[in-house]
Amino acid sequence: MSGTLRPIDLVSQPAPYPERYKILQKLVVLLQKVRPNAAGGASKLAIGLEGRVAKTSSSSQSYRFNMSVLFRDLSKHKGDLTKIRIAQKPIVSASRASQGNISKAAVMEKLKALLHENSVLEKNGYIMRNVTSESAKNALLGAHETCARCNTKFERASIMKKTLCRYHDSKKQFDKVTKSYQYPCCGESTASTSFLRLGCKTHKHHVFKPETAEALSDISEFIKTSKIRGEENVLALDCEMGFTSLGYEMIRLTIVDFFTSKTLFDEIVQPLGEVVDLNTQFSGVSEIDKQSSLTFQETMARVLSPKLINANSILIGHGLENDLNVMRIVHQKIIDTAILYSTGRYKNSLKNLAFEFLSRKIQTGEHDSSEDAIATMDVLKVKNGIPIDQKTWD
Repeated sequence: MSGTLRPIDLVSQPAPYPERYKILQKLVVLLQKVRPNAAGGASKLAIGLEGRVAKTSSSSQSYRFNMSVLFRDLSKHKGDLTKIRIAQKPIVSASRASQGNISKAAVMEKLKALLHENSVLEKNGYIMRNVTSESAKNALLGAHETCARCNTKFERASIMKKTLCRYHDSKKQFDKVTKSYQYPCCGESTASTSFLRLGCKTHKHHVFKPETAEALSDISEFIKTSKIRGEENVLALDCEMGFTSLGYEMIRLTIVDFFTSKTLFDEIVQPLGEVVDLNTQFSGVSEIDKQSSLTFQETMARVLSPKLINANSILIGHGLENDLNVMRIVHQKIIDTAILYSTGRYKNSLKNLAFEFLSRKIQTGEHDSSEDAIATMDVLKVKNGIPIDQKTWD
């Protein structure tokens, strides 16, 4: 038992490692007693349960108390995980560790129950209506845009002319101690008199993001997937984006199959506009080789198909409206983990969800659309009692 049994490593440990290890051993013994039919899975389940308690405990005292509650409830409910809660939350992530295989039909039933209504999607930025391009190119060339980084107004027609854009690459956050807003990227405060308060990063061009459906449609037409016949499938999807002369465009696309966890499509994509900034710090894309990468049109021709994205596809993503908007897709069957697992008015980041429910650290450096797509898919599986490791389906 001691060979593979060890507590999950955490950034902030609520109790000394020897104490956590000792409690973990006792937890395995209890699980073997109250869940005798879960032979072979007691250790894995114990690690998950103890890890959840450790992550939600702020001190050694609270850790010991929470673990005592867990021991009590496991004995009281005879190992019925559906009745166990940690920090007022059901332990869905732990329960999947002891589950057997589940049928594909049962999974599809679960997923279809999670599909969002069109009104919910529209409220969250999805474009669900018919979009007709107004094709006002002459007017647009003289139009002004507001820089998405420094908020400076500039002429769209002069976007490729060199200038100075000074900005912070992270959003300001409220500091409860200093009672002021600070930028995590450099630690500067909005109340600072330092020149750095204006921005710790610079770029030689301003950038912008088209916001309206019409503005997006002026770049390329929207396509309704309802017109594409194909087989029913479930796909996790994530894009990486960069700034171009036409705004904010897709530069990498990853599509993963929900049931096999196989990557079906993962390509660097040439944007329609001239590249201004590949946004490498966040996109992970450092260059686009026109000889080896697909054009936007080639990409869409391949992914909008009977075996990939079609009318019967269930698409899964986190903040998926951003991805579908840059792909110019209007789709009906959506499961968005940012909407599904929001906290009140605030949406949880994928990074936080992956750590909380998967004990997985993602986005520690440059983003990776493959890593993000898989993490989104796995969070959904864990939250709904679908085994992550199951690869064969009845």
